[in-house]
Amino acid sequence: MFSNKTFKYCSNEKYLLGIHDSLPVVSIDYNQYRKDILEEITIKLNQETCCITHEFLLKLSTNETVSVTLLNNCKTCHPFLNHYWHYNDIFLNKDNVLLYQYEVISIDSISSKIYTNLKSEYYRDNLDFMFEWYKTSKQEIIEKIFLQIQKGYLKYYEEIAQKKFGKPICELTKNEIESIKREKTSIYLGIGNRISEPLPPPPPPIE
Repeated sequence: MFSNKTFKYCSNEKYLLGIHDSLPVVSIDYNQYRKDILEEITIKLNQETCCITHEFLLKLSTNETVSVTLLNNCKTCHPFLNHYWHYNDIFLNKDNVLLYQYEVISIDSISSKIYTNLKSEYYRDNLDFMFEWYKTSKQEIIEKIFLQIQKGYLKYYEEIAQKKFGKPICELTKNEIESIKREKTSIYLGIGNRISEPLPPPPPPIE
């Protein structure tokens, strides 16, 4: 059902996933340093990205698109620019090992993690997912993770639709769709997250 090449979303699913035709479409070279990816996105959006949230559609090599959000937290930004969000961190390391909230998990299980945490009463509607990868991570794995995150959102929405209205997402009316839609469903790109500056060295001892 979720094959990278064949799966097509219905209009309701696209709406819930934030895949809107009005958003710009951007493809990127994943295997660059974060500053170079940020520069590439800024050039392709043709807009300043520092301290500003930008949502766009990331075009995958399969021609599918994923709704993503870049919050480029530059040094000039307020230090608490993104501290009011609850992020679940998803990180693909240089060995292509996936960590979810610093716990090693299989790539195929990420959708279940997303689904479970979206259902959590602790987060309610205030939960985002921030995905970051290493410069040498494999493109096909990076893109698979993006799709797995979307799959987790759809699994969550499908359950809500069945419980509340007794029918699948694609058969819901506009008002029914609005009643189950979360405030945010975009995947945050970890490349925009500010890396903490190292602490200054301690002062020399007083002789």
